[in-house]
Amino acid sequence: MISEIFPLRLRGRGLSIAMLVNFGANAIVTFSFSPLTVLKLFNHSNLAALLGSGALFFIFGGIAIISLAFIYFIVPETKGLSLEEIEAKLL
Repeated sequence: MISEIFPLRLRGRGLSIAMLVNFGANAIVTFSFSPLTVLKLFNHSNLAALLGSGALFFIFGGIAIISLAFIYFIVPETKGLSLEEIEAKLL
């Protein structure tokens, strides 16, 4: 579905950037939870005591709320519009 939000002349570049951001965000989430799991397995609580998984969930929840607000207030509605109409509306 992500390919449908970009105009035809910018689709390749837009998909590349969108996939880079998607994989980057997934890597950040993975790498931020992995040390907590490893430290808890080996009873090393330095990082777990400093940050904790609860704090990470709170941070990611805040990011999700900010994302929802961005989508609601900034991203335009495209229901029922063709790609050409969307491109004309945005450019």
